[in-house]
This record gives sequence, structure tokens and C-alpha cells, in this order.
Amino acid sequence: MTNSPEELSSSAPQRIAQALPEGVRLPLKHVAALAEAHGDAIYLVGGFVRDALLGIPQKDIDLTVIGDGVILAKMLAAELGTEVEVADRFGTATVSLSGGLDLDFVTARKESYPAPGALPVVQPGTLEDDLARRDFTINALAVPLTLKGFGQLVDQHGGVADLVARLVRVLHPHSFEDDPTRIFRAVRYAERLSFKIERDTLELMLRAVRDGALATLSTERAVRELLLIMEEPRAEAMLATLDRLGVLSSVHPGLAWAYPPGRIRLVDEERLTPGQRRDAYLATIAAEYARDPEEVEALARWLRLPSPLVRLMRDAAVLAGLWPRLGEEGLKPSDVYSLLNGLDDAALQAYRRLEALKANTVGWARFEEFMSRTRGLKTHLTGDYLRALGIKEGPVYKEAMKALHNAVLDGAVTGRTEEEEFLRGWLRERGLPEES
Repeated sequence: MTNSPEELSSSAPQRIAQALPEGVRLPLKHVAALAEAHGDAIYLVGGFVRDALLGIPQKDIDLTVIGDGVILAKMLAAELGTEVEVADRFGTATVSLSGGLDLDFVTARKESYPAPGALPVVQPGTLEDDLARRDFTINALAVPLTLKGFGQLVDQHGGVADLVARLVRVLHPHSFEDDPTRIFRAVRYAERLSFKIERDTLELMLRAVRDGALATLSTERAVRELLLIMEEPRAEAMLATLDRLGVLSSVHPGLAWAYPPGRIRLVDEERLTPGQRRDAYLATIAAEYARDPEEVEALARWLRLPSPLVRLMRDAAVLAGLWPRLGEEGLKPSDVYSLLNGLDDAALQAYRRLEALKANTVGWARFEEFMSRTRGLKTHLTGDYLRALGIKEGPVYKEAMKALHNAVLDGAVTGRTEEEEFLRGWLRERGLPEES
């Protein structure tokens, strides 16, 4: 990045052109032609402009239309023969392109907040209105899109200067009162971009937290922001900052991130999907918050998480309580299977991604053996074999097959022939000779 805001501003059109993914160049030409024919002005805005100026690859592209963004999006989708998703309330539409690319259209608007933390009331506005409603200066940047290419950068709030200074700054003093979700986003952008939160902005965040701004948010909106943070590659630092600012305890009194920096590292984090990262951090919070599965389940339900994530947190708490036992002396594979079998798969997979658990080397080795080998191990024989021997059906079937399964898990029995010998011997010991 250049050393001065002036240099960065002047090079913006070229940087934008270079940053465009190949699959979006032609659709943007169509958009420019449609906008001109329709008498609309159209701008690239927000995150794509910010990241292009920082040299960060970005797939999704936000477009603000001075006119009707939804109509323009529908016209483009019809011309390209692709799908469009519309949210009429906010005048937004998303056109899906090949290669997982999206064009997000927004009708330029101004917003007002009827009450702190409420969703905004939206009405059409100018470009100036649309940029003024943004969360941070670095996201209030726009570049006009025309048939000839890109025009000069529009920067009405000092966003370029903050990009150069690597600062996250709000546009006005009531920003966090109007929309407390911006507190989460300030932390997310700062950590993701390796920026600092500007001093006055940090003071406004602390004041908003202290004055109970987060209580004006619905649980769903607060938790949605928290889950988005958990999907980020630097989520650990973000969660630590939110805890330090008092945000987590404002969402729920028992919610905390008690780990020192660097304590929680994820195995092969760069390869994980956002959902896998989220699951690992939820499991970590569940394990630390309380090892009482019912208490953790109550927390997850209070947070109104979907059922799969409630199960994940509950069983992550169960696993936290079982983990020390995995390192105990003399534990056989069948004992490990008995401890871990039936736990939620997402919880097990989440634990598998926590680097710190490897400190319990014996326990980790047993856990890995369960995950990679014994969890899916099956015997050759089933209850049909007992039936063929003439054994009357009843509890003995379950007992016999469990004994066989344990013997196979522990390596005492291998192959079908040995399984048959084991079952016949087990039955004879219990006075149950086969009839045929």
C-alpha cells in the first residue's frame, strides 16, 4: 500500500480494476450498460473497495445504485440467465454468478433508528446518504462504475486516511447506540486487518457497553455476530478482546473467554471451513464455561442456537469431563469406546481440532485411535449368527455382541473364524450351547 492518502486515492481506479475476479468483469460491463440505459448511477462500495485498496483478494462485490437497485439486479439476472435473491424491505438484491461469485445490489438509502438497537427504518437516498449510514470510515468508500471503467474514488469521511493509518473509526458518536452490532464488527475488522480501533471509537465502544447498549439487541442479532466472529481465522484474539471489553458478559453473564493469548490454537486452521472453526470455538467455550452438560445445554438454548449447535455444546461439555480419564493407566480400546461412543460427531470433530489437547499425549493418542479406527469398527458376525445357533432371542443377544465387539476392539479376536470361536466359547461359559 502507498504511504499517503493522496497516492492511494489517485491509484484507486487502477487497484479496483486489478482486484476484480475474472468471472465478474463481463457482468460488470453489462451492469454499467444497463445502468446507463436506465438512467441510474452505480458505484462499487464498502468491503470490496476497502480490500482492493489494501491488496486483499475479495470475491463478493457490493454495488450501490442511485435509482432502483432491485430492478437493475433483476435486469442483469435476466440478461445473464442466472438467479437473483431479493430483500425488498432494504432494497437489496444478490445476483449469483458462476464460480461462487456474487454481485450484491443496494438501492442508495438513508437510515434512521426508531430506538437504540432496533433495525433501521429505510428510505431512498443519495450516495452521500448511503455512505453516511455505513459503520466505519474504511467501509464508506465508493468508486463509480461506468461504461469506460472506473471513476475517481469518493471518500467523504476520511476512510483512505484511516486505511493508511490502519485505524477502525466510526462515522458519528451515536453509532454504537444506534446499532450495537457494530461493536462486534469493530473488533472483527481490527483483528482481521491487523488494524487498531481508533481511540475515540474505543471510548465510544466502552461507553456503549457500560451503558447497556447490548441489552437493546435481540439475542438472535447478538449471537449472529458472535458466531460470525467464531468463523474468522483470528477468532481467538477477537473473542479475547470482546471478553476484555465486557461484551461477552453483556450477552450472557456466564459467557467468557478465559484463555491467555495463543492458548487455543486450531489444528491446520488455514484449511478449516468457517463452520469448522465456529464449532471448535463453541466446543471450547462449552468446556470452560461449565462441565455440567445440562448447564451448558441451558446456556446454548438461552443463546437460541440451532439444535445441532446445542447438541455440539452439550456433548463438548461431556467430553471435557471425560478427557482426563482418557489418560488413565490401563485403559483399553474397548474402555475408550465405551466412554466416547454415542457423543455428537460435531463435538468430537471439534475437539479433534484443538491443538492444546495434544498435551495429554496418552489421552490424545487414544482419542485419535477412536476417531480414526475403533469408532467405525464392526464385527463380521451379527445377531443372525446367534439365531442360526438356535439361541433364543433376548438380552443375551446384546450381551454377546457387546462382548464380541469389545474383544475385536482390544485385538483379542481377529477375523470371522476367531469371532465364531469366541461366541461359541462365550455361550458355553454361560451354559447356552447351540442347538444346531
